[in-house]
Amino acid sequence: MSTKPKIKAIIFDLDGTLLNTLEDIAGAMNTSLAELGMPTHLEDDYKGFVGSGLLEMCKRVMPSNKQSSKDIEALGLKFWDHYDQMWFLHTKPYPGVMYLIQLSIARKLKLAILSNKPHYFTKKMIRHFFRGVMIKHFKNPFGVYSGEQKDKPAKPDPTVALELAHKLNVDPANIAFVGDSDVDIKTANNAGMIAVGAAWGFRSKQELIDAGADLVFETPLEFVKYLESSPSI
Repeated sequence: MSTKPKIKAIIFDLDGTLLNTLEDIAGAMNTSLAELGMPTHLEDDYKGFVGSGLLEMCKRVMPSNKQSSKDIEALGLKFWDHYDQMWFLHTKPYPGVMYLIQLSIARKLKLAILSNKPHYFTKKMIRHFFRGVMIKHFKNPFGVYSGEQKDKPAKPDPTVALELAHKLNVDPANIAFVGDSDVDIKTANNAGMIAVGAAWGFRSKQELIDAGADLVFETPLEFVKYLESSPSI
């Protein structure tokens, strides 16, 4: 962007943006694949598998001759059985994320989360990692949030992002949509929001630039410095 946009609110992606969930996702999926007699993958490979919801991840990890709807459903069910038992084992916020949230609160920015993770799981993880004393704030800092819901289209469709904008009562042009994948950048662009690439996550800086990001930051603290250099709302 040639001029600094005035950011009044931030919508964050969850996996790969606020939380490093890769090890637990890979562990649960590899366990599921092994139980179904399918090849497993290196943890690093999952950086390219995640981001578009469970069904798409199942397709990406499965052999091409095992991608019937029945096989995909079976793998998805096994994954949730295992992930439900291990989602918290290694998952943690990225370094600097808590300070980014604190700074945003101090600057009176409205905050939200939009994830392609199922809604009930999104809610569970937000409450576990971002409520209360962990951010020195008594309430959940994310006033509104949404995960994947059967009756609503998933990212990069802008529908839910725009619903969140309405709930935040902020014009989409003044909302920074922060995510680590091309799906997030496309969501931001489709919604008319400021597309911010989180290059500290699962995808590369170049991929985020190529997807059409307005801004890309290597670390959460780089984003903090950008916000600090911008006029307060």
